[in-house]
Amino acid sequence: MITELRGYAKAIRPKLTRLSAVVLVLALLFAGTAFAAAPDAYAVDIYDGPQITRVETSKTDPYEIVKQAAISLSEDDKLALADFVPGEDCTITVYRAAEVAFENADGNIVYTVCAGTVSDLLAELSVTVGADQLVSVPTDTVLQDGMTVKLTNAYHVRVLADGNTMNLFIGEGTVADALKEANVTLGADDEVSPALDSPLYENLSVTVYRVTYAEHTEEKAIPFAKQTVKSSAMYKGESEVTQAGVNGKKRVTYRDKIVDGVRQSSEAISETVLTEAVPQITDVGTRQKAVAVASLRNNGKPISELTPPDSLKIENGAPTQYSKIINGKAAAYTASPGAKTASGRTVKPGYIAVNPAQIPYGTKMWIVSTDGIVYGYAIAADTGGFVKRGKFTVDLFMNSESQCNRWGSRDVVIYVL
Repeated sequence: MITELRGYAKAIRPKLTRLSAVVLVLALLFAGTAFAAAPDAYAVDIYDGPQITRVETSKTDPYEIVKQAAISLSEDDKLALADFVPGEDCTITVYRAAEVAFENADGNIVYTVCAGTVSDLLAELSVTVGADQLVSVPTDTVLQDGMTVKLTNAYHVRVLADGNTMNLFIGEGTVADALKEANVTLGADDEVSPALDSPLYENLSVTVYRVTYAEHTEEKAIPFAKQTVKSSAMYKGESEVTQAGVNGKKRVTYRDKIVDGVRQSSEAISETVLTEAVPQITDVGTRQKAVAVASLRNNGKPISELTPPDSLKIENGAPTQYSKIINGKAAAYTASPGAKTASGRTVKPGYIAVNPAQIPYGTKMWIVSTDGIVYGYAIAADTGGFVKRGKFTVDLFMNSESQCNRWGSRDVVIYVL
């Protein structure tokens, strides 16, 4: 009798006990059947992939029993007989030949046809698995067409995550493979050291950092700026704070990076000004102090014949208002009456020679020597040879050579009006 039981190879393989066989025989006798099994018959379950076939037989040769079940075997198919016991209820497993590939630890690949499990393949290829090696597929796995079995070097790898330490013995791969083996799942912001694509090696330590982000706000001071304003009302070196500085206030939002429960860093992502800062303003003097002038000679009468403007106020031989002071040296020169200056003016005491690059033509000045001689109101109108050579700051026009000789060379204070 042959009975086909549809199911899966991994289903529990029920075995008929001798008691169940006796019950079956008695039932058949009471039923008066003419087809009672022979006293020496027994049941064999034949597993062929997902199909299970039960055979009542008295044969003892497993191949004859398989043939009795009308199951065909190819030349490369194999029977697993570990659970086959002639004369007793038992099982036979049919392993179908499969085309598989085997890759050794050096990367060399062998393609072969083999029936059975991965263990059978290794035995057929005379492969010995070393203590520091692993097989990529469990050795009790039944071979299937297209399967690749790989022998890899294996490493002791330690994974530290969530306060736990996991020691793995794992084949070649990457850090990502080690985390998978350790059943460690990464969050979107979690970090791993070394990187996920780093290759494994012996005694590698992999650390998982649990990373979260949070925001917090703080109020911060806005330091006041310092501004300076030039003031001609004060002398150089003098200064005065005319507006006190006041710090402002702002609210800053930070994004915190929290690693394993500890804030590791903060990054400012936005800020709102609550109170504007008030700048400190300091007036800084630009007015230059003149070199001290001795008592005025000739009662301070000017040599210049130019008429000063009414707005020019003179006290003690010096103007009360001016834009700057030049302390320099002055020579004197003269020319024939009616001669013209470089700027086209007719020579006259008060029209003086300058370096136009330093004092442009038309610049109005008041000049006093440091020993008290007042040259007076002057206008830059000419260019003198002494000035061009850089020896003198200005060259003052006089009406005669005798006046020039008396003047000679003197230190002067030039008030630029």
